[in-house]
Amino acid sequence: MSAAQGAFRERVRSAWTEMRENPGRSTLQALGVMLGVASVLGGFSIADSQRRRAEELFVKIGGLDKLNVQPAAAVKDGTTPSALETANLGLRGIDADSGESLDRARVAGVSQQKMARARVRSAYADQERQISGIAGDYFAINGYSLEAGRTFSAHDLDSAAPVAILGKEAASVFFPTGDVVGQQIRVGDTPVTVIGLLQEKVFRFREGQGNVFAWRNRIIALPASLVARRMQGDAYQRLDRVTFRLPEIKALSGFSKQLDVLLTANHRLQRDFRLDDVAARMRKMESQGDIYNMIFMLSGVLALLGGGMVNVNIQMATLKERVREVGVKMAIGAGGREIFKEFMTEALLLTGAGGLVGLALGIAFSKVITASIGIPLHMEAASFAWAYVLAALFGFVFALYPAVKASRLSPMEALRYE
Repeated sequence: MSAAQGAFRERVRSAWTEMRENPGRSTLQALGVMLGVASVLGGFSIADSQRRRAEELFVKIGGLDKLNVQPAAAVKDGTTPSALETANLGLRGIDADSGESLDRARVAGVSQQKMARARVRSAYADQERQISGIAGDYFAINGYSLEAGRTFSAHDLDSAAPVAILGKEAASVFFPTGDVVGQQIRVGDTPVTVIGLLQEKVFRFREGQGNVFAWRNRIIALPASLVARRMQGDAYQRLDRVTFRLPEIKALSGFSKQLDVLLTANHRLQRDFRLDDVAARMRKMESQGDIYNMIFMLSGVLALLGGGMVNVNIQMATLKERVREVGVKMAIGAGGREIFKEFMTEALLLTGAGGLVGLALGIAFSKVITASIGIPLHMEAASFAWAYVLAALFGFVFALYPAVKASRLSPMEALRYE
């Protein structure tokens, strides 16, 4: 063991003895650090838990790797549409096909959606409902799974076959007996055969809250071609949404720009569409989460500041009690540098111990808060690191003044101090 290592161990041992012999004073000194660390960690953990829950929600929706295209009003309020604006045909199947052809290597799926309202009747119910005309990879892109029956075949989609797939809620309303596949319903005036039943989608952001996917279980899906031809009377088969899936989220931005140029050309230079990628919305949410993180960090920093000032006062009072002790050490050969290291070691040891207790308090605090708002607790390693590093930094800064003060004492004056 080198002399430096031996001196360090001696300083740690001496600091530990001082802390153990003065538990009340040591606890007061560490209290600010404990509360500051608990505050920072608790705040970060709540933000982490909310963010993780939001990510789980987007995964349930079908993933973040999606780019949605929807029609937008080309004509602003109070203006008269031009002939070109009037002649535009809106979002169509050709937009989906040409968009996919932009980068077939990266586009992993394309879905189309055509909405309509129609009267839906079965032997058990008669209701006005929204109908989803779908095509392409709609179910996979939107996170639906089949529970019974089969999905639409390419022939069903191309030939506008009168077939339907029901969500769990729709099935329970129109066929409460539970026997769904193979049954007949009338959608408007069109008799339709139910060929599939979707699994129920359930997600509760917080315990006790309603199912945020309840509306998704109301889906009555028909081939988009059937809805366009026989329920909307739309010879152009206009669509209400086209969704592209790109497994590489980083590729979304470049693809979005290419698609924007392509659709603008398709739509005769009229921007009667809008692009909305899910990943961008997630980044926006994360940006908002970062603001909350800053607020939580600021509250923790304020707690550490308050604790640090209390710590300085206690250390200065302690220094007055130990002036003669410092004088004796200097008289037998200890230099100012050694005295500085001794006081700093004690302060940092207190900060380290207080930080560990603060982390435990922060975990308990986070559990109580997340349990009270009904979300699972999620804590990231970075939150622990930030909380502890901040505590160490403030502990070091606020220990400097008392340590410097002690190291500059005059041995003669210290020995005469009463």
